[in-house]
Amino acid sequence: MVVHNPNNWHWVDKNCLPWAKTYFNDNIKNTSFENDEFNFYISDIQSVTGHCDVTQRKGNVLCIYDLRLVFNVSGKKKSNSDDDESISGTITIDEFEHDQDKSEYVYKIVVDDVSTEVDKYLIPLLTSKLVKFQPDLIEAHAKDVQHTEK
Repeated sequence: MVVHNPNNWHWVDKNCLPWAKTYFNDNIKNTSFENDEFNFYISDIQSVTGHCDVTQRKGNVLCIYDLRLVFNVSGKKKSNSDDDESISGTITIDEFEHDQDKSEYVYKIVVDDVSTEVDKYLIPLLTSKLVKFQPDLIEAHAKDVQHTEK
């Protein structure tokens, strides 16, 4: 993207929703937890909707996003016999926003009869990856919204 914006004074926006979809597929898919009782993993990114922009004004680069994320979860509930019970479901975040702290993420977990265990074991791993989204977004796109002096 070529930007003609002396002193980076004017608003410049870049739509990063396609990048966000790829990012979640590359960084969130296959997030997994396993112990003696369970094996959970995010098997697919069902949907990433909303808006995701990197913007700059008056020389300051920031991002603004408000996304709805739906992740498919698969796994097994292990048993003493060879017949492990397959499990599946979803984790939904209706509002994943740029001005949230990780303690404000609200997860809707619907995974067969093991939602409590998914919350206890898989959600902390997922959260640790989601908090990296904003700095990674800015790092990947800041150069596209700022005019460099020559």
